[in-house]
Amino acid sequence: MDLFTKIKAMNSFTESEQTFIDFIFNHPYDVIQLNLQQLSKTSYVSISTIYRVMEKLEISGLNQLKLQISESLKNNENLKNIDYNYPFQKTNTHYQILTQMLELYDQTLKNTINLIDLDVLLHTVQALKKANNIYIFPSIGNYFMAESFQQNMLEIGVKVDVIKEAYYQHWHVQLCNENDIVMLISYAGRTPQIMDIVHDLNKKNIPIILISSTIHTPIDQFAKYHLYFSSYEDSEEKIASFSSRISLQYLLDCTYACYFNRDYEKNLEYKIKNYID
Repeated sequence: MDLFTKIKAMNSFTESEQTFIDFIFNHPYDVIQLNLQQLSKTSYVSISTIYRVMEKLEISGLNQLKLQISESLKNNENLKNIDYNYPFQKTNTHYQILTQMLELYDQTLKNTINLIDLDVLLHTVQALKKANNIYIFPSIGNYFMAESFQQNMLEIGVKVDVIKEAYYQHWHVQLCNENDIVMLISYAGRTPQIMDIVHDLNKKNIPIILISSTIHTPIDQFAKYHLYFSSYEDSEEKIASFSSRISLQYLLDCTYACYFNRDYEKNLEYKIKNYID
């Protein structure tokens, strides 16, 4: 995951640690150039604070921090400014709309891949492979993407249940046990129904795969695995959820592809054998 993106997804920094985080964002080239003592003096934080920040970021030392900042700067230099809420204007021609939507898709996918922690993705796929039953509880705007994932899995012989209504989600939780797994898809995880469901899942030790935006949610702490989709859009003021939808679709497609790849020949044979027009 891109370092800058990773930092934005975290909210566990103390006041002094946040001061150093702000310094990283505002003066990244200084961080790359300075030694530890100079960095402490220039950023007005102690050396121990710098080490605590690196520990929270799972960075082993200053050299690795500098390397990751350099990589993040390189990645972000290639990004263009896009209005994710209003990617096109009333005066745009059809061709301009097409090209601007293409740019939005391109930047969204680049951002999404930077959000993916490969270790988390690996363990997510392993957990899905191991589970007796897979349930998806999507929020209202994510039904179609969840059903697309369900269809892909069904076509390789893996049963996935997409449970849309809160009433049925509640009763399916009662049927689950710790050998099953639940994928929760929610932009911000703030609805009361989700909180109730998460508490019930936690009581029964049922593992949760949370797929959400980078906005901190109340259910983060209960997720065993956490995957993020792009969250540049405003939750209300926008033309449509262009960016978040394509980001979620990409993330679910990648999860399916990695699952498929674990038994590539077997899954391909099953698909071909059972193919229907």
